[in-house]
Amino acid sequence: MEHILIVDDSVTNLKFSQQVLKPYYKVTLLTSAIQTMKFLLKNTPDLILLDINMPGINGYEVMSTIKSMDRLNKVPVIFLTSSTDIESELKCLKLGAVDFISKPFVPELMLTRINTHLELARYRKELEYLVLKKTQTIENLQDSIVVGLAELVECRNGETGGHIKRTAKYIEILVLAMVDAGLYPDIFTEDYIRNIIRSAPLHDIGKIGISDNILLKTEDYNKNERDYMKQHTILGGAALQKVIDASNEENFLFIAKDMALCHHERWDGTGYPYGLSEYNIPLCARIMAIVDVYDALTSRRVYKKPFNHENAVEIISQGTGTHFEPAIVDVFLSVSDSFLYISQSYIEDLGGK
Repeated sequence: MEHILIVDDSVTNLKFSQQVLKPYYKVTLLTSAIQTMKFLLKNTPDLILLDINMPGINGYEVMSTIKSMDRLNKVPVIFLTSSTDIESELKCLKLGAVDFISKPFVPELMLTRINTHLELARYRKELEYLVLKKTQTIENLQDSIVVGLAELVECRNGETGGHIKRTAKYIEILVLAMVDAGLYPDIFTEDYIRNIIRSAPLHDIGKIGISDNILLKTEDYNKNERDYMKQHTILGGAALQKVIDASNEENFLFIAKDMALCHHERWDGTGYPYGLSEYNIPLCARIMAIVDVYDALTSRRVYKKPFNHENAVEIISQGTGTHFEPAIVDVFLSVSDSFLYISQSYIEDLGGK
């Protein structure tokens, strides 16, 4: 049964409203703004009937407070008023009221208006649910495509996909720890956090454009081969930019592009492909730099044995201020035990990244 809150300082009006509405709805009656705000701290009615003229805090002020609260701002509010002037009506609507009911109340009119707005609220909730489900379906499809593309690169490189799983987990751990530490609160929105985690598998997507004789080489690269291999950052950034251009506003791909292009840049400006330094390097790439190096150090390669966790942490610590941003290294050191747990949870039978 839908719940209606009625706020009016007139007991007579409350009793009348209750008599009209109680056969159809759960009804709560309150006589003041103070009572109302205390009630709304713990309850979310389906609709509110709110008197304008109350002693002390009036209905307008209560309405402003309701609309400022995320949990309540979509609850339909109908003002109860004995004023019929245009100015009062406009003020009600500008504050966000869906309608108003004039006193003295006409039962049939009251029921009709309440039913109409409750029905509209139900439609809105159903639409929001459908939009949410559709968005989740699209995001799940996008994530599957992302992982599929990343695994294609891993497969070319003779690896089994553990690198993808690990780096995504590392990114999640490090980003959430940075949020807890209060770093970059203006950047770490809910969307940014979700999108950087979604983007992590694409950081090496440019390797799909590197020829097999270089990508699969088991010996050290010479200078020309090393320079050629570095092109995977530019290839990855260009490929993702093309997808962005073709897909209008896919925000997570902007982060993916920055990460693919810049995760080999270094804090001191000695990285590649552009020699960016410090805050000129996108934040997502500064984070991935640590994650990528940790995974490279602690993973088996055809040309090297894995470093143990302690050695990897020490190497990253020594790179503070040269390879890596100091503030991010500090956070990494505080959660490095979690990295160890992930590295041991996704050990690949075939070796690899």
